[in-house]
Amino acid sequence: MRVEGSHYDFVDWVPKPCIPGTMFYAPERIATCNIGKRNEIIIQCPCRVDVGLIDYSALKFTDGKNDYKAGEMSFAGDAYTKTRVKIISGVDKIKSERPLIVKHIAELMRKVTDYNGGFEIETVAHPYKHIGFGSSAMMSESTATAINILLGEPLSFWELRKLVAYNFVEEADSEGKMVFPGASTGGSFNTAKYGGFVITSSECEMIFRVEIPEDVRFVVGTPRIHVAGPETSDTDVNCMSWERHNERINAAKSSLWIVTEVMPFAVQGNWKRVGDAFYNYTLFGGKAMQMLYYQSALADTLFEMKANHIDGGWMTSAGPSLVAFTREGDGSIENAQKIFQKRNFDVVIIKPVNNGISEISSIF
Repeated sequence: MRVEGSHYDFVDWVPKPCIPGTMFYAPERIATCNIGKRNEIIIQCPCRVDVGLIDYSALKFTDGKNDYKAGEMSFAGDAYTKTRVKIISGVDKIKSERPLIVKHIAELMRKVTDYNGGFEIETVAHPYKHIGFGSSAMMSESTATAINILLGEPLSFWELRKLVAYNFVEEADSEGKMVFPGASTGGSFNTAKYGGFVITSSECEMIFRVEIPEDVRFVVGTPRIHVAGPETSDTDVNCMSWERHNERINAAKSSLWIVTEVMPFAVQGNWKRVGDAFYNYTLFGGKAMQMLYYQSALADTLFEMKANHIDGGWMTSAGPSLVAFTREGDGSIENAQKIFQKRNFDVVIIKPVNNGISEISSIF
């Protein structure tokens, strides 16, 4: 795939399917495990409702160059991925909706530690796949976190975040037993770890976090169109040149809005002003092209949300889902639902989560 950075700047990307456990980035040390009497754990991981990247021109497939400068803004929500991991002596036993991703993480954890045993892993994923809720990322991050805890936390969170983000994969659409290099910022792991509203910058570093008001609701509308992973996604493949070309200007606008509007007003608790910035970020930045490419009246829908005085709106991740930022008691939840339903969008309401990954007693 040839990606255009400008009229004179081209980059050729040739990502290919690979086997689970393929390492694009390896830490400098092999970590020493400290396994105790405990051999089983169950955790739950909130989803992330992505607002978008700081700089789309910096987004790229996992490639081993470890040049992570795209950044991300995202909220934690109550669509949970649950993971049970048990240490066993034999080969891995995996029961999961995303077995290749789980296998990938298990292999990585063995390669970067002195543990050479097996894992019994069972997951219950949230039901929303490839619509902007971080389904692949949450599966990776919950599995890695659970394994790391059982091994006595040989990796710090900083090390674990880099390991997962810099080796991020999705399932390959063309090869049934292979994975495909994905595109990661590390923002989903920060959001899942700490909860709340989180901004991640270069090198996967969290630079900002505030709690989300309890009465906030994310009303998410998804048009009934085909969606796919990065290997065959129309938007990812066909919009990447547009993104890199136009984001040379749009990234500066996004950064200004984030620093001068999103961050200060979030600190003040003025979420209406934050929501206005999200509208601007989505409609006048790189996401506008993605919305047009889906041909599902996404921009029209977003303008209608703004005209109906819904506090904030954006397209989550690479779409196609739109998010209405609403509050209980002011009628905006019902207004957002009506706007989505008249366009025959599937609608789900997500509650905010201000605590991150946590241990639970049962996977069901």
